[in-house]
Amino acid sequence: MHFCLLCLASSFVQSYFVMALMSGLRSMPNQFEDTRHQICTGPGIRISHIDYTPQQYRSVKSESPPCLALCVFLEGSGESILADRSRINFAPDQALLFASPMSSCSETNLPAHQRLRAIEIHFTAQTLEQIQGMQIQAMLQRLAANSKLRPGGTESFLYQFPASAAIRAIAEQIFRLRTPEGVQQLFLHSKALELLSLMVDTLLSILAAPQSVDKPAMQKRDHKKLDRARECLLSRLDHNWSLAELAHVANLNERKLKEGFKTLFGNSVHAYLQEKRMQAAAHLLNCTELSITEVVMQTGYANPSHFSKLFRRHFGMSPREFVQLKSPSS
Repeated sequence: MHFCLLCLASSFVQSYFVMALMSGLRSMPNQFEDTRHQICTGPGIRISHIDYTPQQYRSVKSESPPCLALCVFLEGSGESILADRSRINFAPDQALLFASPMSSCSETNLPAHQRLRAIEIHFTAQTLEQIQGMQIQAMLQRLAANSKLRPGGTESFLYQFPASAAIRAIAEQIFRLRTPEGVQQLFLHSKALELLSLMVDTLLSILAAPQSVDKPAMQKRDHKKLDRARECLLSRLDHNWSLAELAHVANLNERKLKEGFKTLFGNSVHAYLQEKRMQAAAHLLNCTELSITEVVMQTGYANPSHFSKLFRRHFGMSPREFVQLKSPSS
C-alpha cells in the first residue's frame, strides 16, 4: 500500500473532510457558516474554529475532496455514518486524524440545542514534506496500513482516539485565538504542527503497544458500572473522590475500576478527574462572572496557587490570562 502525499497537494483549498464529517458544510444553512472562523497561518496550513449550536436536529449528507486533516472535539457530540456505512460517535475529549487521496462522503447527525465546539486543521503535502526529519511519508503509510476505518478507499485512513491532556490543551489554545495578530499568527502555525506531531506520535505509540490476546472482553454490566462511576465523578467535581469510595458507589472492586476506567475512558480515574475539573474551570471562567477564587472552590481545589499551576500546565496560560481572552460568544 502506498499513500502518496502529493495526491493531496492540489486540493488544499477545498479540503474540508472533518468539517463535512461533523456538519456537512455544503448542506448546512448560512447560520453554521456564520459561526465558523477560518485562519490561514501561512502557506499550507488552514485552521478552522467551529462553534455552532443547531436550533433543531440536523441530518446532513456531504462529500469531501482529498485531504489530510485533524480535528479535536472540545464540546458537543453527534454521529457520522461514513461511505462504507460504518458509524463513529464523536464526543468531547476525542480526536480524529484522517487522510485520503480520494473523495469520500458522509452523513452526519447533530442533536438540537447542543453546542458543538471544535478545531480542525488541514495541511498541504508540500508543508508536510518541508518538515525535516519527521519522515511523515513513512508514518502515514504505517497508519494507513493498520487502519480499520477507510472511508475514502483502500489508501485512506481514519483514526478516532481519546485526546490526551496535552492534545486538549493545545486545541484550547488554538480555539481561543480566533483573530491572531502579529506574532500570534506564528504561534498558531507552530501549534498546528505541534498538534499534528502529538497526534501522529500518539497513534504510533498505540500501534507499537503489545496486544494482549489473553485479556477478556469487558462485560456489558461492567461497562454500565464504569459509566456510573464516570457519571458520579462528573456530577460532583468538587468532591475529593477516593478510589475505594468510587468503587463502592459503582459496585465494582478497585482493580476492575482502575483497569476498566483506563480501558474505557483512556485515562486513570485521578487523571480523568483532573482533566474534567480543568474543563469545568475553563467553562466557568469563560461563561460566568465568577471570580477565580470562586471557580477554584467549585472545582474541588483548596489552594488557588496549586489550581493556577495546574491550569497553566493544562492550558498554557494562567487563569487570569484565560479570562482576558474570553470567547466572543460567551
